[in-house]
Amino acid sequence: MIFARLRITQAPSAAPSMAAADEALPPYPHSQCSRVTGRLSVLEDSLRQQAFDTVQLCFRGIIASSVGGRSAVEDIITLTDIKTASDFQAPAQTSANDSQNAHHAPFYFELPTTISSSGSTKLRALPLTSRISGTTRRPSTGGLNDTRSIRGECDISYWIEAQFQQAGKLVGFLSEPVKIAPSLYTPRLRASLANTKSQPLTLPAKPDLLSRCKIAKTPALSVTLYEPDMAISTDPTTNKRSIALPLAISIDHTASIDARQSVKCTADIKWEVHTRFSPTANNGRRSSISETVYKSTTASVCKSSILFRPLPQYDNTQRKSYIATSQLDLAVPDAVSQPTLQWRHLSRTYTLDMTLTFHGLQGAPKYTLHSSIPLNITAAGGRNAGPGQDMDMDVLKDDIVISIAEAGAESDTDEELDPNPPPFPGTNTMQTTTQIQPQTVVVRQPTPPPPYFR
Repeated sequence: MIFARLRITQAPSAAPSMAAADEALPPYPHSQCSRVTGRLSVLEDSLRQQAFDTVQLCFRGIIASSVGGRSAVEDIITLTDIKTASDFQAPAQTSANDSQNAHHAPFYFELPTTISSSGSTKLRALPLTSRISGTTRRPSTGGLNDTRSIRGECDISYWIEAQFQQAGKLVGFLSEPVKIAPSLYTPRLRASLANTKSQPLTLPAKPDLLSRCKIAKTPALSVTLYEPDMAISTDPTTNKRSIALPLAISIDHTASIDARQSVKCTADIKWEVHTRFSPTANNGRRSSISETVYKSTTASVCKSSILFRPLPQYDNTQRKSYIATSQLDLAVPDAVSQPTLQWRHLSRTYTLDMTLTFHGLQGAPKYTLHSSIPLNITAAGGRNAGPGQDMDMDVLKDDIVISIAEAGAESDTDEELDPNPPPFPGTNTMQTTTQIQPQTVVVRQPTPPPPYFR
């Protein structure tokens, strides 16, 4: 019999916590690395009796979606770490919650913020731990207009499991849930214009109804968002996030317009979050409405006044258009805490519902612009990040990352975990032969979901 305990000593975050750092673990390769650390403890009697020879630690993540009577599971990520019986060492000092006869083996998993699915090179962001619920409607057999409500739920969950093996045979199992919090992405989120191919976005504004009824031609006004990629900054004092949208307006036929005057604008901006989940895979075709739950929420509403100032003119040439620039500062709501998600059974997108009203321009009527701008939220960094930039660790989902680190001093923590994990009904065993060195290697081998999710 094996007496063991699995503990999570540090949840994943964008920056390491020095207080929770373990001296036995390697240092962070860069300041923005995301890491979850833990410790596996085994009683000395289990080691003396040679109840096991290896332990396979797995970090797993899934998307479980169910609507009505249908359900589906999508595998997000699988990371694996191998420990041998010799990796469990007696601690130099024991805390009040540790057994004096326990031997410990610290471990860690470095989490990527983006991963690619099997057979695809498209990178997808890691969704945060959450539970989403909603309803959809299904036509009833009573009549064409008779519908009934169908409830659906989507769970995004992560956990670490320890599989004790003896000569390749499973002899014990432990598991512990892990929460992926918004701190994984908060310091490095960026917003870009979706479907613009890094080009400026130009939108036409409409004059008021009275000016459109006149016989004389009304000058055309357009608004251009010139910055296709914008960083979401965080105020270190207030911890509030914001984003700056650089805007420019252009008015044709400026014969009746004084090019030196400024333009006043009233902005009404709404952040909208759209979530979709379904047990049917999203393969580019619209799923049945009775099997798909759509949720659209308004995260926040921002109202502000903007003053567009004209560009300076250094000669006496007559311009064909009036051009003025300004900047719109927007507060970013807490709902925008993770990147845009495009998984088979779950998607999450963002839009800016923008209404701009221009007034106070002599020689031109009142203009109004209303548009819903899709935004693509991503995590900054990448494999080819330059010096001084953060770098994401992009790995393939179906790769097994085997991290072998020398064990040393334990991490002192008083965090209490559930000592009675759920029973394990069986699994497919897997052996990986690797030379034991303090390094990380990648073995290409598909990892199926656990049996209790099949």
